[in-house]
Amino acid sequence: MQPTDDDLMAQIAKGDERAYSLLVSRHLQRVRAVAYGFCANHADTDDIAQSVFWKVWTHAGSFEPGAAKFTTWLYRITTNACIDHGRRKRLKSWIGLDVIAEWVADRSDPAREHAGRTELAETRKALDALPERQRLALMLSVEGEMANGEIGAALGLTTGAVEQLLVRARRSLRDWLSGQGA
Repeated sequence: MQPTDDDLMAQIAKGDERAYSLLVSRHLQRVRAVAYGFCANHADTDDIAQSVFWKVWTHAGSFEPGAAKFTTWLYRITTNACIDHGRRKRLKSWIGLDVIAEWVADRSDPAREHAGRTELAETRKALDALPERQRLALMLSVEGEMANGEIGAALGLTTGAVEQLLVRARRSLRDWLSGQGA
């Protein structure tokens, strides 16, 4: 039977490097996805993930099982690391232009490729235009696959406030992409 995240955190608090390695391997991909969703840069994603897991290692003793799910605690650290990193670097993108080529379905048709690149660039602009809290809530919902209550716990908001952020974010994106926000 695999140890739970709470069990691993108790072991990490005692300095168990194997438990830490298992926890990192369990959660690194999602933390990186959320970080990449925020900064759209692989190097910055790695910096954020490293910062997150350093905090997990150094603050393992402050984690209180039962007070919050481990993933809520982890995404709170991730969200704060993204915000801090963004403030330092003034990052304002969500989708990296370097991934556009990967998202264009048919590169053999130059007109279709151009249309795909244009659409993704517009989507990036629309996401950049969102207020930070709306973008983070949307990112945690989509990339983190978190429920609204979990997002609220990670951002220090009520579930209702998260729902409002997501509604406003989606409406803003829809308006922007339909030509009203451009």
